[in-house]
Amino acid sequence: MQDDRTESEIYRDEGYYVAERLFMSEETDALIRRTIDIAEGRAATFQEQDIELEPGAGERNIRTVRKLNRCAENDDVFLAHAKSEKVLDIVESLVGPDIKLYSSQCFMKPPGGVEKPYHQDSAYFTIEPLDLVTCWTALDDVTEDNGCMWVIPGSHRGEILDHSQEWTVGDRTDKQVPDEALDRGRETPIVMPAGSCSFHHSVLLHRSAPNLSERPRRGLAVHYMSARSRWTHATKGQPDYLLVRGREHPGCV
Repeated sequence: MQDDRTESEIYRDEGYYVAERLFMSEETDALIRRTIDIAEGRAATFQEQDIELEPGAGERNIRTVRKLNRCAENDDVFLAHAKSEKVLDIVESLVGPDIKLYSSQCFMKPPGGVEKPYHQDSAYFTIEPLDLVTCWTALDDVTEDNGCMWVIPGSHRGEILDHSQEWTVGDRTDKQVPDEALDRGRETPIVMPAGSCSFHHSVLLHRSAPNLSERPRRGLAVHYMSARSRWTHATKGQPDYLLVRGREHPGCV
């Protein structure tokens, strides 16, 4: 059935919007090559502490890197992607014309890559109002077998839930929403071809499954916020956030 809603209406109603094949294969191939360069140690400017390995990995290579943090902040190739007019046009329709880069990550999800349990991004982001948007670009075809993202549509209209259930990733303890707080009967997978982008609200409940296939499931996540946003952390100083479209607003982030 054809959906006559606009991208902003779909996003408002469901908490996410999918733009299929927004990028051509040569564009995603360039990003993939850059992830390989970083994983294999051929990108001197990328900070070592921003490279995270799969639990139990003995050495760093393309099959053991779990996540690259601060991609756009570390690397000009990823920064150019974060500034893409195709992405920013959609982000503007969702959060307004004045846009800043909050952060960025590339989830490598190699074969055997672990899951990420249910969470809400705004439980980690100390920014108000709670309406940041993530552009998640598929560098590979994303399927249920290789660990696609699952979401609970409409959950962005609720509150930030208690993230009290512990989840261990290697030697690091993370947090997740307790299972009993979730309505898994409503969850839906986001499967899409390489070059597609999903845009999701920072309060939307979402997870990713483990990669049970023999191929990677690489996804580049860039988090954007309105330049009218406010920093709310009680003790940490406010970082400098890069303006990627529009204008600055005094007194805001």
